[in-house]
Amino acid sequence: MLITLGPNRTYGGCISLKKDNLCKIQIQMKRLIFILSISCIGFLSAGATTFSVKDEKKPGDDKKAKAKREDTTKQVVNCETLTSNSEDEAIDTAQILFPSHDLYASWDTSRAHPYNFNEAFKDDSVLLVLTHPEDCGFSMPVKGGITSDFGWRRYRPHYGTDIDLETGDSVAVAFDGMVRMAKYYYGYGNCIIVRHANGLETVYGHLSKIMVEPGQTVVAGSVIGLGGNTGRSFGSHLHFEMRYLGQALDSEDFVDYSKGCLKSNTFVLRKADVEHKYDLRALRSRHKRDVGLARASGKGKAGGKAVKGVYRVRQGDTLGAIAKRNHTTVKAICKKNGLKPTSVLRLGQKLKI
Repeated sequence: MLITLGPNRTYGGCISLKKDNLCKIQIQMKRLIFILSISCIGFLSAGATTFSVKDEKKPGDDKKAKAKREDTTKQVVNCETLTSNSEDEAIDTAQILFPSHDLYASWDTSRAHPYNFNEAFKDDSVLLVLTHPEDCGFSMPVKGGITSDFGWRRYRPHYGTDIDLETGDSVAVAFDGMVRMAKYYYGYGNCIIVRHANGLETVYGHLSKIMVEPGQTVVAGSVIGLGGNTGRSFGSHLHFEMRYLGQALDSEDFVDYSKGCLKSNTFVLRKADVEHKYDLRALRSRHKRDVGLARASGKGKAGGKAVKGVYRVRQGDTLGAIAKRNHTTVKAICKKNGLKPTSVLRLGQKLKI
């Protein structure tokens, strides 16, 4: 069946269009496709651009963040450096104020002897100048007789010289210096430690009163405390020590206590002297070893014979006779054994010679 609709014709239910209308429709369809294509491309481009922008921003943000982090780190480092430098400068400046700052690595106000002589003493000997023309010289800490010497005493090392006094007597500092420690400290009781410009430190123990504080500058002869009987002490006295880099020295090698003055203005400290005279524990260990070796070899079992520096008291012995027999002095025997010249000897008593 053929149906005709105006100028157009439809055959078999299909619409027949004019050729020019078809071209227009095709052109419009192409335009539409083109527009859609452009739109799709634009959308994809926009997405890609957005993605690209985001990607570009991320590295940018990372760079900025990294730059900020680098800046912050740099500032922190600089701050730490500045802080460290300022602290170092402060420490150096502070240490310059301390006597003998170039010799000691620390300024400890809480511990009496924080040093290790063997680690710090690198030379075979050192010359110690005790006083200088510009300082106040030397002063006796207290005027009194010696009640106990440097050395072993009743199975214990005694690192100082005990000077007799009455509780409340004034105690003076021996040399110019600066107070390093001033507090109650174990066996020392109320104790003051003063460091001096030549590297020596003087210790004043068993005080009843402390009259100075750490960091205080003192001059020879100035009163730093009052004598007493605090700490491990039996009777009022001053425990006076002289130390160098923590090593205790016999103050009687420096001071003439009978005259109240220095024996000499200079003192040569030798490492060999420390090993054979001042290092009490090492001497004690060597002495025990020597005695053990002597006993092991069967020597010295008879009473009255010396066993490598040991003498056993026998009937009728006196300190003078023992000293003469062993080519030594009464004072030396008393000093090594913590005795007095008037001490009563016991039969069989062992004496260090």
